Amino acid sequence: MTTSPAPSATTAVPATPAQAWLAVQAHIDAGNGPAAGPMLHAFAAIAPTDAATCNDLVAAFSSCGLSAQSLPYAQRAVDLHPQDDIARSNLCELLRRAGRMDDAVHQGRHAVALNAARAGNHYHLGMAYAETLRMDEAIAHLRQALALEPRFAQAHFELAEALLLTTQFQEGWQEYEWRYAMPHVKPLLPPGHTLPVWDGQALPDRSLLVVCDQGYGDVMQFCRYLEHLQEHCPNLVVAASPPVLPLVRQQSPQARYFSQWQDMGHVDCHIPLTSLPRIFGAGAGPIPLRIPYIKADATRATYWRDRLDQAAPAAPRRRVGVVWAGRPEHDNDARRSLTLAQLAPLAAMPNTTLVSLQVGAARDQVQQYRARAPLLDVGGLLTDYAETAAVIAGLDHVVCVDTSVAHLAGAMGVPTSVLLPHAPDWRWMLGRNDSPWYPSLRLYRQVRPCDWSGVVEAVARDLAGKA
Repeated sequence: MTTSPAPSATTAVPATPAQAWLAVQAHIDAGNGPAAGPMLHAFAAIAPTDAATCNDLVAAFSSCGLSAQSLPYAQRAVDLHPQDDIARSNLCELLRRAGRMDDAVHQGRHAVALNAARAGNHYHLGMAYAETLRMDEAIAHLRQALALEPRFAQAHFELAEALLLTTQFQEGWQEYEWRYAMPHVKPLLPPGHTLPVWDGQALPDRSLLVVCDQGYGDVMQFCRYLEHLQEHCPNLVVAASPPVLPLVRQQSPQARYFSQWQDMGHVDCHIPLTSLPRIFGAGAGPIPLRIPYIKADATRATYWRDRLDQAAPAAPRRRVGVVWAGRPEHDNDARRSLTLAQLAPLAAMPNTTLVSLQVGAARDQVQQYRARAPLLDVGGLLTDYAETAAVIAGLDHVVCVDTSVAHLAGAMGVPTSVLLPHAPDWRWMLGRNDSPWYPSLRLYRQVRPCDWSGVVEAVARDLAGKA
C-alpha cells in the first residue's frame, strides 16, 4: 500500500490540532470522507503524540475510507507506545491489509499478550492467522473474541467464513446469519418494510419474498435453490437486480420477479437468497447439481458465435475467455486480482485466441497488449450478465480470477480455470482443485500469499495438454 503525499502548498493547513480535527469532521459530515485525507495528514503533523491521540488518528483514517494512508501513523504509534495494545492491534490489521502477513501475526500476538481481555485484539489476530491459513488458530481467536464480546457481529461473520472454509458447514451457516448485524452493512429491506424471516417451514397458502443479496457471484451460486423452494412455497416472489435478473428468472418460471421495491406487491415473509444454503443444509447435505442451471439466450449466443467466428474462426484456434481483475471496491481485490500482463503464459499459447471479458477500469490494460495470441476485447459490449453468458457460450474455455464470471461459467457448465489467492474465499475451501458447486471448474491456488508466480503457468500447461 502507498501513502498519500503531505498536503500541497495550495492546501489550507489548519494552525491548531482542533482546527484540523474540525476540518476532518466537516468533510465526514458532508459525506466526503476521502477529501479529509490532507486534513488528517495535517492533524498528524501538529497533534499531540500520546497513545490515545495516535490511535484516534488511525481510526479516523479508517472511518474516512483511507485506511491504507494510516499505516505509517500506526507504525509510529507502536514505536512511540510499544506497550499500547490498541496500537499493536491497529498495526496488525493494517499490515494484514497491506499483505504483510507474517508482520501482521507478529503484531497481533503482541497485542494479545499485552491485553488478552480485549475482544478486538483477538479479532485482528484471528483474521491475520486466517490469511496465513493457520485456521485452527484463527478460529480459536475469533471464538475468544466472541467469548469476550458475544454480540461482536464482525467476529461472528469472520468466524462463519473460517468455519465454511474448513467445511464446518452447520455452524458456519448459523454464524453467517450475523452479516446483516454488522454496522457497515445496509439493511436487506428498504426503510418502512418490516417482514418476518422465513424459518424453513412449508408455506402452502402464504407468499415468500427471496431477496437476491450480496454480490452478483453469490446470486449466481445460490439461485440454484429457487427451484427447490417451489414445493415448499408455491407463492414465490424474487427480488433481483437488473444485471442478473434474466439469469435468476430461469430458475423458477412460476415465481414472480421484480427489480424495483415499488413493484414488490404483497408478501408475507422474506429470506435472503444467501440464507438458503443454511435452510437446505448445503455442504453437510447435497448441493443441487443440475448443471447447467444458467443458459445463454439462444439468439444472442448464435449472434456472438457468428461474430467470434468472423473475427477468430474456432478451428484450428481455441477461444479462451479471460478476466484478470475483479471490482476494485471489493475488500480482497488487491489479493485476488492480477494484471493482463501477468496472463502472459496464456498469451504465448499457440493456436489460441484470447477473448477479454474484462469490464471496469482494468479493461484499459488491453490498449497495452502486445503478445502472440490475438486478443478480442468484448468487455465494452457486455451490458449485463445475460450478454456475458451469450459470449461465454461461444468459448472453449474461461480463465478468470475469483469474480462473478467464475460463477457464471460454472453455472453454465463451461470448462473454467479459476486463479485463487493463497487465502481464498470460503466457497473454494482448502486443499482441492475442484469445486462441489461447479463440476466444470478447476482451481489453481497461490502457494504463498500475494505471489502469482507459477499459477498462470500451471493453467497454460494444462490447457496445452488438452490441445
